[in-house]
Order: sequence, then structure tokens, then C-alpha cells
Amino acid sequence: FFGVRFEVLKDFAMSASAIVESVKENGIPEPKGGIALNGSNKHDLLVAELRKNVEVIDLAVGTKDSRLQSRVLRQTRIIRPKLTSAALGAVVKRTLSKEESSFFSKYLFENGVAMEMDTSTDKKSPDLSASMTTVPEVSAYLQLLCVAMLIDNKNLENAVEASTELIEFVSKFKSRTMDDIGSRAFFFYSRAHELTNNLAVIRPRLLTAYRTAVLRHDPTGQAMLLNLLLRNYIHYKLYDQADKLVQRTDFPETRSNNQLARFMYFDGRIKAIQLDYTDAFESLQQAMRKAPQGTALGFRIIVQKFMFIVQMLTGDIPDRATFRQQYMEKALAPYLELTKSVRVGDLNLFKEVVEKYRHVFMRDETMSLITRLRQNVIKTGLRKINASYSRISLDDICTRLGLESRERAEGVVAKAIRDEVIDAVIDYKTMSMRSKDNVNTYTTAEPANAYHNRIEFCLNIYSGAIRAMRFPDATEDEANTEARRKRLKEEQELAKTLEEDEEDLEEDF
Repeated sequence: FFGVRFEVLKDFAMSASAIVESVKENGIPEPKGGIALNGSNKHDLLVAELRKNVEVIDLAVGTKDSRLQSRVLRQTRIIRPKLTSAALGAVVKRTLSKEESSFFSKYLFENGVAMEMDTSTDKKSPDLSASMTTVPEVSAYLQLLCVAMLIDNKNLENAVEASTELIEFVSKFKSRTMDDIGSRAFFFYSRAHELTNNLAVIRPRLLTAYRTAVLRHDPTGQAMLLNLLLRNYIHYKLYDQADKLVQRTDFPETRSNNQLARFMYFDGRIKAIQLDYTDAFESLQQAMRKAPQGTALGFRIIVQKFMFIVQMLTGDIPDRATFRQQYMEKALAPYLELTKSVRVGDLNLFKEVVEKYRHVFMRDETMSLITRLRQNVIKTGLRKINASYSRISLDDICTRLGLESRERAEGVVAKAIRDEVIDAVIDYKTMSMRSKDNVNTYTTAEPANAYHNRIEFCLNIYSGAIRAMRFPDATEDEANTEARRKRLKEEQELAKTLEEDEEDLEEDF
């Protein structure tokens, strides 16, 4: 294990050194602090970054190290905002053959004209990739960037065609090194069709791809495709089919936290629609905890919105401090007013808030759950009335809750008594509600249940942390103590060399 890792790090260090030398030979300027980069400098730096990623992918394929490849794919989010057709075309010309670059000649445009993919090498700019064999993963990675750029530029028709060609290309290969890129390809494939309102068309293909991923024991593909299918079903309000899919499938354990967060979010929405509010709140809470805390602000906001509504449907009121989270306060303002109306139990105020922010709730797809909060508003008002009065007439209850008639108030009170929302009885002779004496909570099982829930939550956090840890291979067999010391010394020297190379690379750029 350590021997293989040593070779990988050694090759990676050599690759980084080669990139630095190439940057020097190509004459890329070295920007100093306070000096702005012009368009040419940005283009050269972007080309150098893309070529470096291509080399890392080639290294990862050669060494079978998926972590290097995953590192490159995680940088896609950083590269996408500054990606241009010129930079991508320059890398394609220097990396791929004429046959491999035919894909890009259809979708890369410069000044409104399709780019010519002439793969002849410029003698003045030696190609870093000329000495290495182009692997399919490199071509797939560049095609992935092309599809992402088409989507970002709102060129949706070409994005749909390009993403379809991309998944057909990656489906031809069965190597493990194509799994990560293949899962990302299906994400952009689904995203392009979602933006063109054609999600239903790709559902059979997603189901076929998911079945193939399960048979091939591809956890990355399983996690991605399962989330895409759930998103597809929820988009068309097919909650029953989504629930059947969740019940008949197992989410892979060896997956990224981002995919787990998406799965828990979809699972929480499905359970909330099916009135399973307790489990729905736990799933949404897990999604919020697993989501990236530094990024994914939009995802965390929408999860927080559903958490507020589901929490109120369970009978609890969210803490006011959760509405004041950084960068979320403005987006959560309508839900803060909604929570206030539920907390005070004022049905008229609740109706006003719903009408005022109806367009916001419809956009967030929370309107169907918010309409269910009407009963909770009535229950909250009844609790306050029950705690304030030992006896009160049904007519007064009707007036305070804003109900239509005394008969309606009688039905609401009877249902609340049956559901154990309040501890009272209805006196039909005087048509009034009589409250019973309050019971000491500590004589019931509620404190024990609360402690049980807290302990279970902590144990789940501990179990999740253990599963997320990485351990060395159990089959490793060290010959003796001297060999172990020698290997540790070599790794320390290599780490020191890598640090020096990284410093040189930063100075060169």
C-alpha cells in the first residue's frame, strides 16, 4: 500500500515539476501582487490549468488511483466560471487526435463560427501531452467541460445533444477509472434535459443506467443515478413511485457526503408528503448536517425551508436564531412570518401571510405542505385557550380561532381531544369546553423519550464519522521494523520535496 502510494506521489511530483518547466518555456508571465491580469494572461493560465488536470487524469488512470481523478473533478466548479471556447479548444488541439476531437468541432464556437480542430502541434509551444498516450478518460473529461460550458452559456439545444453523445461515449467503457466521469456525465445529461423541460424523456435511460451500475458494483454511479431518478420523480409529483424506488433500493455506503445529503433531502420530501413528519424531519436534518458548510448555499436554504415546515407540522416551533443564519436571513423572511402566525395560533394572520407570499411558496414547492399547517394553527390556538381558561363556550372559541360556525368549533375541539392535543372535555349542556387539571410532565415518559432521542442522535453522528474514516489496507504485510522505518523516511523526504515543488509552482504563477 505504502509502496504504491510512494510511486503515485513521486509521479505526481514529477508531473508538477514538468508543468512548471512548460509554463516557463511557453513564456507565461508571472503576475506579482497588485498587478492585474489581462485577457491573454488569463487565457494562458487557464490553458495551463486544464493541461495540468489532463496530465493528472492520465496519471490517475495509469496508477489506478481514483483519488487523483476525484480531485480534478472537484475543481470543475472552480474552472466553469472562467472556461472559454478558446482555452478548451487549445487544450483539445494539443491533447487529442483529429478523430477524437470531432466532438468539439460541433459544439465549440469562436465569434459565432465553429472552431477548426486542427491537431497539428505548434513547434514554438511544445506539447506536454505529446509524450503520453491519450486515454478515453481524458477525452471524456474534456467533453464534460464542453457540456458544462454549453449549459452555462444557455446553449441548451447543443447541450442536450452534446450530453447525449457524452453518455454514449462513456457507456462504451467498463473500466473503473471511468466511473467518476460517467456519473458526472449523467448529471449534466439530466440537467440539460431539465432546463429544456424534457426530464420524462430520459427516465428509462436513467433506470437502465442505474441497473447497470448496481450490477457492476459502481457506488459512485449508483448514488448519482438514484438521486437523479428521485429528482425526476419529484419534479413530476410522482411521490408514490419515488417512495417505491427508495424502499426497493439501498443507497451505497461508499459515497460522497454531497450525494448522501441530496438523497436525504429527497427522502425527507417524500416522507413529508406521505405524512411521516418525524422521519422526514430526521432526514432533512441529516441532509443539512451532511451538506457542505462553506458552499452550496442554495441547497442549504431550500433544506432549511422544508425543515421549518416539517418541524411545525410535528407540533414544534423552530428557534428564532435559525432564521438569522448568515446569508439566509433574507431568503427565510417569509417563513419567519409564517412561523410567527403558527406560534400565536392566529388563523386570520396565517391566511394573510399565505396570501402575501403565495408566489414564494409556489416557487419553493412548499405550498402543499403549508396548506396542512392550518390544522396546526388551530391546535396551537386551542392549547393556549386550554391553558388560559378552565371553562369557555364554543362560541367564544369560534370567535377567537376565526372559525365559520359553532358546529365547526365543536368538531375541531372534539378532534383535538381525541388526538390528545388538549386535556379537556366538552359539556354539551352548556355547549362549552372544560379543561382538566394539568399533569406534571416529569411523571410521564416524555423526559425519558427526550433523552433517548438525544442519545440516539449522538450515536448516529459517531457511527457516521467512523464510516467516513479511511483505514489502511488490512492485507498489508510489513517485512520487519527496518523496512517500515526506511519507508517512513522515504515518505518524509517525498513530502518535503512536494512542499518545495508547490512553493516553486506558486512563485512561477
